[in-house]
Amino acid sequence: MGKLINPFTDWGFKRLFGREESKPVMIDLLNSILTDDRKIVDIQYDNKEQTPEGADNRTVIYDIYCTTSDNRHIIVEMQYGKQWYFKERTIFYVTRSIEQGGKTGKWDYQFDEVLLIGFMRFEDGNISGKLRTDVMLTDIETNEVFSNRLRFIYLQLPLAESMKEADCVTDLDCWIYNLNNMDKLDELAFKDRKPIFNDLEKMAGLRFMTWDENVAYQRALKRMWDYDAVMEGERKYAREQGIQQGMEQGVKQEKLLIAANLKKMGLSLENIMLATGLTKEQVEAL
Repeated sequence: MGKLINPFTDWGFKRLFGREESKPVMIDLLNSILTDDRKIVDIQYDNKEQTPEGADNRTVIYDIYCTTSDNRHIIVEMQYGKQWYFKERTIFYVTRSIEQGGKTGKWDYQFDEVLLIGFMRFEDGNISGKLRTDVMLTDIETNEVFSNRLRFIYLQLPLAESMKEADCVTDLDCWIYNLNNMDKLDELAFKDRKPIFNDLEKMAGLRFMTWDENVAYQRALKRMWDYDAVMEGERKYAREQGIQQGMEQGVKQEKLLIAANLKKMGLSLENIMLATGLTKEQVEAL
């Protein structure tokens, strides 16, 4: 264990990227992810909770919600544990942001660009088998962009766990390497190349935390460890059930094979049932 916090705890992620003092770090991370020429120079953290208009709708709480100086709305989600419908949840989040951003009164339906960036600590084949997946509305036949107002970027970080320092070419590579290894490091890599990592290291340093911050972080760690323990128990149970079911299926197939051979030999139905333990219906069906 290193001297830096785990950035994938809910508390750790918000400490590093979701506070006013985190702005320079957050801006650098966003600019390393975005590939266009529109560099972000400033962001404003917005209310993370969006309330429903009616009693039957759902309240949405984002991990981080910010607006850039050029009016791009960016939702940043960090999902530690596997969620079967994470893709669908992110679509819901973006559409809710658009709905909440609609103007009151007469409105021509123009709305600001909304971008969701999903940091995933699990692999999701329903999204892709790639480290990075960019999604936008396009024409199916021509692949031309239909609208750039909705955009999704998914980063499946486990797919980069084997990445070494020498493998890092882009700024995003450096970010992903440090995020994936932060809780095992004594100090961040690439500080000479990216001085912003000095600021990140200070915010992530265990020795810089107050007593109350350390208590909050330990609680967040325990929640993460509890989740891991539950999931490992579920995986172990599934493996055991699969092995047991496989053994039972193998025994059944063996009995059916023996019964079929005995039937060919002319043995009586009763004797085949006695020898194999199969039912009358199972033997007759052979």
